[in-house]
Amino acid sequence: MKLSGYFTLAFLLFGMVISTSAQQNRTQVTVSSVVTCVSTGDQHQHCLADTSAGVVMLRQSSETNCLLGRNWGYDAQGVWVSEGCGGEFATGSTSRSAPAPGEANAYVEPADQKAEMATVTTGINPNVHYFGMLNPYGSLRTIVGISDAGAQVQDDASRVGINFTTFGRIKVFGTAEWGVNLVQSETTFNAGATTASGFGVINQATQPVFGARLGFVGVDFGAFGRLAFGKQNSTHYDITDYTTDRFNVFGGQSTATYVAGTDGGQSGTGRADQVILYHLKFAKIFDFGAQGQLRSGATSQAFNGFGFSLQATVLPGLKIGGAYNKTYFNPEFTKVIFNGNGTDYWTIGAKGDWRNLEWGAVYVRQNSGDIAFVADPTGGPEPIAVGFSADGVELYSRLKFGKFAAIFGFDDYIPRDLSPLINSNFKTRYAILGAEWHFSKAGYTFFETSLGDSVDAQGKNVSDAAAFGFRYDFSWKTPHTE
Repeated sequence: MKLSGYFTLAFLLFGMVISTSAQQNRTQVTVSSVVTCVSTGDQHQHCLADTSAGVVMLRQSSETNCLLGRNWGYDAQGVWVSEGCGGEFATGSTSRSAPAPGEANAYVEPADQKAEMATVTTGINPNVHYFGMLNPYGSLRTIVGISDAGAQVQDDASRVGINFTTFGRIKVFGTAEWGVNLVQSETTFNAGATTASGFGVINQATQPVFGARLGFVGVDFGAFGRLAFGKQNSTHYDITDYTTDRFNVFGGQSTATYVAGTDGGQSGTGRADQVILYHLKFAKIFDFGAQGQLRSGATSQAFNGFGFSLQATVLPGLKIGGAYNKTYFNPEFTKVIFNGNGTDYWTIGAKGDWRNLEWGAVYVRQNSGDIAFVADPTGGPEPIAVGFSADGVELYSRLKFGKFAAIFGFDDYIPRDLSPLINSNFKTRYAILGAEWHFSKAGYTFFETSLGDSVDAQGKNVSDAAAFGFRYDFSWKTPHTE
C-alpha cells in the first residue's frame, strides 16, 4: 500500500472516532429537575417523576425525619413518601439535547419543549417563578356504630383542610382544618372527633355541620426551628399522637388528651386553643417542643398554661418521648370543681416499627385535670361537673398482612382522689380488636370493637360496642405563582 493510502485510512478512522464520541456526548447529558412530595400523617403519597437517572433528597420540609427505604424512596414511576415525611427531591434523566462541541448539525431541543417535559415530570414549570405550595386535603370517614342503644351512623370524624407554605430558606406556613358532620348524631364513639372546647360544659346540642379543628399560621426558620400561633396540636399531643392515637374509632380515653368530653382545647392537651408553639429538631434525633397558651379567662397568670415535650429517635424504627403540661383555670372554677388543686399532665410514650408490626404505648398521670358528670345531690334536674385525677395506660399494635391488617389495643384509665359524689367503681377499661382491608393506598374499610368492664361515674356499667366503616384520604398539591 502506498503512503498516501495509509494517510487516507488513518483519516477515516479518526473521523469515525470523533463522530462516535460526539454522539456519546450528545446522549449522556443529564437534565435535572425538582419534585416536591409530602405525606400527611400516615398517608402514603406517590409523586410522578422521571427517576431513570436516580433521585436525591435536596431538602426535608417535614417535622418527621425522612429515612431512605423507610419512609421515602422511588420506583420507575416516581418518588414516594409515607409516615409524615416530606421534602424536595432532585431527579435526573438522560437527554439528547446537548450536542458535542463544534457539531454543526446537532439536534437541539427547543427551550419550550424542555419546559414542557419538566412540567410534566415535576408539576413545576421551570420558566415560572413559584411563591409557595397550596395543599388542599381531606379525609372521608363514615362509621356505623352498634351498642346497647342500637345502631347509628356517624361521620363526625370526617375533615377537610388546606395547608400553605412558601418556598425559600425561611418559610411562612399556615393550616386551616374543619371537621365535617353531615349526620349530626348526638353521640360519638371517637373521642377525638368532637370539636367542642368548653371544659366543664355539657354539650346537649348536636355538633354543627362544620367545626373548627385546626387553624394556625407560623414561620419555619429551618435549622432554628418552627414558630406557630393558633389552634393547633399541643406538646402533650406530640407524644399521644404518634404512639397510640391511631385507632379508627375507639381509644384515646386513657391518654388525658380529650379530657372532659372536649377536643382538649381549653386544657391545652389536645387541639389546644390560642397556643404559641415552638418546635426545634437538633442532633438529627431530637425534637423539642414548647407551648404557651394565651390568657383568655379571669386567671391571675399571664398565660392560661404552658407545656414542653422532648422526643428522640433512639434507633431506626424506635422512638420515645415525654411531655409536661400545666393548665390554669379560672380560680372560682378551680375551687368549685377541683377543690382548689392545681392542674397538670405528665406523659411518656414509645413507638416501634419492625417489619410488618407497628406498636405504641403511652402512660399518663393527670392531677385535677378531668371532669365527670354526676347527678345533682340537691335534686336539681341537670347533672353537675366533678373533677378528678387519674392514671392512664393505652396500648396500640397493628400487624400487616399485605392488604390486610389486624388491630389490637388496650385502654385503662383509673381515677384517684375521688369526690364522694363519684361512684367508687368508676373506671374506663377495655380491649380493642379490629381489622382493616386496604383496597387502595388512599382508602380502606375497617371493623373495630371494644370489650371490657368499664363503669361510669354514676356506677352504671358501660356496654361493649362495635363499629365498622370506611375511610378515604385525598390530597392535592398546587404550586402558587406570584
